[in-house]
Amino acid sequence: RSQVLWVMGVVVRQCVMALAGVRVLELAGIGPGPLAACVLADFGADVITIVRVSRNKKGEAVVDSEPSTLGRGKRSIAIDLKAKEGIEAVKKLAKQSDVFIEPFRPGTVEKLGIGPEDLMAVNPRLIYGRMTGWGQGGDPKVSLSAGHDSNYLALSGALSLFVGHGREGMPMPPINFAGDYAGGAMMLVMGVLLSLLERQRSNKGQVIDAAMVDGANYVALPVFKWLQSGFVPTNDQGFPDARSSILNQASHFGNVYRCKDGKFVTVQALEPQFYKILLKGMGLKEDELPPRADISQWPKLIERFQQIFETKTRDEWGAIFYGTDACVAPVLSAEEAAANPHNVKRGTFAPTPGEAGQFEPAPAPKLSRTPGSAPRPAPKPAQHTVEVLLATGFSEEEVAALLAQGAVVGTPGAKL
Repeated sequence: RSQVLWVMGVVVRQCVMALAGVRVLELAGIGPGPLAACVLADFGADVITIVRVSRNKKGEAVVDSEPSTLGRGKRSIAIDLKAKEGIEAVKKLAKQSDVFIEPFRPGTVEKLGIGPEDLMAVNPRLIYGRMTGWGQGGDPKVSLSAGHDSNYLALSGALSLFVGHGREGMPMPPINFAGDYAGGAMMLVMGVLLSLLERQRSNKGQVIDAAMVDGANYVALPVFKWLQSGFVPTNDQGFPDARSSILNQASHFGNVYRCKDGKFVTVQALEPQFYKILLKGMGLKEDELPPRADISQWPKLIERFQQIFETKTRDEWGAIFYGTDACVAPVLSAEEAAANPHNVKRGTFAPTPGEAGQFEPAPAPKLSRTPGSAPRPAPKPAQHTVEVLLATGFSEEEVAALLAQGAVVGTPGAKL
C-alpha cells in the first residue's frame, strides 16, 4: 500500500511500510489506547477504530463519538456493542485481524462477550492489547477503581521523582504524558511489536497487560536504581532530595532560569568541563566562585546565576551558547519548537492536513528505509463502516440488515 512519508521534513512516497499488512482493531477510548494505535498507524498498520453507537429519544441508532485528535491515518466504523449482532460483527472482524486493543476497566469487555477468550477462540493468532491504569491483576479494590495520570504515577513511585528546588519537596505532577503516554501508550506499542515478532515463531497470539502503573516505573528504572545506590540523594520520605540532587534542580549548574524578557533557559552543565564553558559564556571565572560541589553554597549561586540571566533575553543567551558544550537550551513553546531551525531540518514536526497553520509531531523514531507516514486526516466517526464490513466478507444484504437493525451505523449517504 503506497503511503506518503515524512522524511527529515520532506514528503516522499514509498510502497512498503514497516507495519504494512498488520490489521489493528481498536475500541475507541481516551488517553493511551488511541495514541498506541496512532503510532501503529503511523508506521503502516491498518487501524480500524470501533466507535460507540447509542440510541436517541426516538430509539434510532446514532454515532456516539466525536472525531479523535489521535485518529490520523485510521479508519472508523460504528458498532453497537450492546447488540448481539454488533458483537458477532466484532468477532468476524477480529477473525481477520492481527491486533485488538481495548481501553476499559478489567472485566468490561468480558461482560460484552469480546474478552480475550472470546476473540482468541475465533482467532488464536490474535494479539489482544489491554490498556489500563492499574492493570488486570493485583488488588481488586485498586484495579477496578477510577484513576488518572497522576494517580498512576503516584502508586508507581514515579511521581515522587518530580520534585524540584523551591517546592519544599512537594511532587509536581507533569501534564499527562508520563503516565498516560510514556508509561501507557508506548508500553502497549512495545508489547504489540514484541508479540508480533514472537508470533512468527509460535504462530500464536497472546494477551498484553499494559498498565500505566507498571510502565511509568519501568521507564524510570535507572532512577529507581540510583535512589537505592545513593547516587540520587533522598530525603526522609525517600523522595529525591530537592536540596542536594543535581537531577532535581538543586544546584546552580542544573536549573531553569528566567531571562530579561520573562522567558526561560535550561542549564545542565553537570560535568566539570561543561561547567567551565557555561561560566565563560556568563562572564564568570571559576576561581572567583565557591567550589562547584559545595552544596551549602548552591542557594547563593542560584541567586547569582539568576541575576546574571536576567540581564539578557532568552534568545540573546541562546546566541551566546549556540553550538557550545555549555549544556544550555532555550525553553520553547510548542509553536516555537515547530519553527526551530534544528527541528525543521530534522522534520520533527509536520503540517496538520486540512488545517492551515496547524502542526503536529511527526512519527518517531526515524527509520532509514521504512519511515513513518506524514500526518493523514482523521476520519469522521463511522466513515468507513460499510467499506470495512464489505471488505471483511459481509454481503451487501448482511450489511444492509445490520444497518437496519442499528447494530452498525454508517455515515449519511454511504452506499452499499
